[in-house]
Amino acid sequence: MKRVCSILKSMFIALLLSQNTIAYAEAIEGKHYDKIKDDFYEESLGVEKFFSLTCGPCWKVSTMLPSISKQSQQTIHKTHVVFDKVTRAAATLYYSAEIQFEKLNPKAKSKFTNELFMLVQKSRKIEDVSVTGLFRRYQLTPISQLTKEQQAQVNTQLARSEKLTAQAEIMQIPSIIINGKYQVNMRPHKSIAELSETIKYLAELKYSMS
Repeated sequence: MKRVCSILKSMFIALLLSQNTIAYAEAIEGKHYDKIKDDFYEESLGVEKFFSLTCGPCWKVSTMLPSISKQSQQTIHKTHVVFDKVTRAAATLYYSAEIQFEKLNPKAKSKFTNELFMLVQKSRKIEDVSVTGLFRRYQLTPISQLTKEQQAQVNTQLARSEKLTAQAEIMQIPSIIINGKYQVNMRPHKSIAELSETIKYLAELKYSMS
């Protein structure tokens, strides 16, 4: 069955508008989060946001990540989903830059990612996206000039992303997965503060479980 990506626009509008701190009880399984049946704990980076450059809400939530990271006290890693030709092409663009991110400071990295989102989403087809100028402006090696070693790094990231996208049965993006075991349900959270509390709670579960 062809994988379908459901975009939760209303939820992100609510989060953007409701950034106040609200009294919040402990996250409830089945409401605020679900356990992943076929987890990938061993391959997890910790807290991962699964996204696509082609997804409008993913772009919006990327601007919220610094706040979510600060409030949850967690580093949030980014993993580009791969479940069809379009997302694979977009993921190739992202990972071709991501493997070179050590060249950029946090501010430049954020600005670059924002511009990459803009380039992809203003294009009617992913095949029409040209990022050579963007890469050069940030002193990154263009995709066509990547070394064999860099190409291998990109392919490794693509393989991991495709495997985990399928294994976690990701059907909606952006999606936040904790320790490869817990998928956060965005809609029940009424604020960034609530979402951050759930992320923090799930991230700390491994320390309280035997």
